[in-house]
Amino acid sequence: MDTAIQAIRNAQERFAGASAQVARQGAAASDPPGTKEKRETSPLAQTPPNPGPPGGANPSDLAEAMVNQNLAAHELTANVKTLQAFDAMLEELSRLKATTDEASE
Repeated sequence: MDTAIQAIRNAQERFAGASAQVARQGAAASDPPGTKEKRETSPLAQTPPNPGPPGGANPSDLAEAMVNQNLAAHELTANVKTLQAFDAMLEELSRLKATTDEASE
């Protein structure tokens, strides 16, 4: 049971970290172009084939953060269900012991 509780704490920490990363990446993607430091470009400079979204957020970083957030949420749910199953098993064992004690008297 202690292992499941520790796993829940770890999943909560991973979820919080992934959520913060999603928020940072989302904020960076939605920053207006004027908020970043402007670079002077020469007329001969070429634009890269895929410059990415305005604000400089890397889409793969945002996607990875969202996947990590989703995985942490599923991990948390699984660990909670493990504790619920343990609780139900303990309750059933207590009930069976009580009925066995009653029958032996």
